[in-house]
Amino acid sequence: MMKIYSKYKILGGFGLLVGLNLLIGFCAFKLMTASNLSYDKVDFINEQKVVIVYSIIIGIFLLFLTLFATQCRYIIADNDGILFVNPIIPFFRTHKLWTDFDFYIVVDENSRGGSHEAVWLIKNEKVRCRFSSFYYTNYDKLKEQIRTEGKRKRYYGPFAQLFGLLGFMRIKIE
Repeated sequence: MMKIYSKYKILGGFGLLVGLNLLIGFCAFKLMTASNLSYDKVDFINEQKVVIVYSIIIGIFLLFLTLFATQCRYIIADNDGILFVNPIIPFFRTHKLWTDFDFYIVVDENSRGGSHEAVWLIKNEKVRCRFSSFYYTNYDKLKEQIRTEGKRKRYYGPFAQLFGLLGFMRIKIE
């Protein structure tokens, strides 16, 4: 029984999300400690603009942290199934058997830098799990490990991809 362990792409999506999280974390730290807007110098009840600035900074930080936790999961694939491990809180794990999925499709996901191939694992016409070549250097080995029926490569526009990943669109194979 061969296990395939994912390897992060440092100059890809993983490195980008780590860098953005560090950058926004540093900016939030500097804002809260060294600026004129420092939290200990501000009356939050009377200064509405400061509350808005803090809310935006913290919101952006939480967005990038959520993207990191959901998109850069550590993957272990074997003949029985696939295990997704949260990179921030490693004891949050999702284990799925290959039989839990109806089929998988390969999709070209678009970005500013071009397109990246991704595997969408489908159950009941909804995307249940995915992994992308944007985040992993050994994407092809992970894809070879899949033990679910594969369908042909599909092409979706950016909005259709977004709706599919959010669960608003059914993935039907004719």
